[in-house]
Amino acid sequence: MSAPDTGERARVLAAAERGAAALGVEFPLVQAGMGGIAGPALAAAVSEAGALGTVALYKGDRALAVELIGDTARRTARTFGVNLIPEVSGRLLPEQIGALIEAADRQLVLNSYGLPPEAEARRVLDAGHRLVVQVGTPEDAAAAAALGAHAVVLQGTEAGGHHLGTRPLAELLAAYDQEPPALVSGAVTDGAGLLAALRAGASGALCGTVFVTTAESAAHDDYKKAVVAATGADTLITDRFSIGWPGRPHRVLRGPVTDSPEPPPATLIAWTTVMGVRRPVPRGSAAAPTVEAEGRIDAMARYAGLGSGRITAVEPAGRVVARLREEFRAALAGDAARTGDAVPDSLRPSERT
Repeated sequence: MSAPDTGERARVLAAAERGAAALGVEFPLVQAGMGGIAGPALAAAVSEAGALGTVALYKGDRALAVELIGDTARRTARTFGVNLIPEVSGRLLPEQIGALIEAADRQLVLNSYGLPPEAEARRVLDAGHRLVVQVGTPEDAAAAAALGAHAVVLQGTEAGGHHLGTRPLAELLAAYDQEPPALVSGAVTDGAGLLAALRAGASGALCGTVFVTTAESAAHDDYKKAVVAATGADTLITDRFSIGWPGRPHRVLRGPVTDSPEPPPATLIAWTTVMGVRRPVPRGSAAAPTVEAEGRIDAMARYAGLGSGRITAVEPAGRVVARLREEFRAALAGDAARTGDAVPDSLRPSERT
């Protein structure tokens, strides 16, 4: 990658600092709130490294939400995020918002997958917390801005997991020309990818796949190994893992369910634990294989994005963030020694990592 010129470097630096300020962290990187995968240990480790860690509430009730938020808070003194999915949590959403407000001992970030109801967004903002909304269309991006979001995450079809739209990142970024800062979600797994996103107009990134394979991730070991071994070509967008979360196409690793000529029958393939209860997993379930899963892990929904090929090992989350920061700094600096440009300390690896 060629080094950016002085003017472009200054613009990218300003964008990065704007994204970090919107999130309330040092480095404009958000760890995705992956249901069952993103627990307190992962969220705290990412936040300790200077990015925004996120604990996922998924379908947790108020009591579980309070427990997860409290556990994360005890592990880090830094800002962290709480991920909610309005279309999945449904009637539990007001309880989860209430838990966030009740359990918070500092300013937190509500990381909403999809647009939250206006009244719930207002509750979060009125309580003094930040709001980040993930969207997949220009129309929803405008709606998120109108809600008062501190940042909007534009999710492209390159991303692993469930999709909120049908457009690639380049199209979404090209259509976004408003406040607040835009982060991108899709195939960013290294510092060079982050720099490319900022050059294209983003102010940061939300990353999921690269954190699935961390030591603190609650993903099943076989799932982690499969992501490490995969390339982007080993992923595809499908609708075959819709039991429990219908209506959203999703990018996953190829496997027996996706490779079957016809959708296979929804017979029992595994067992897992959801909200403390042991539950059966039928073929086609949206449940990701966590450490509690037992059975046909290869036939479960192993969400992964196009950036999988650049993930080569399972490593601590803090090391992942430090590596991304160092790679980004190095790519951004380019010929800094010749031009005399400086890179702010906030974009260097944290001493905590």
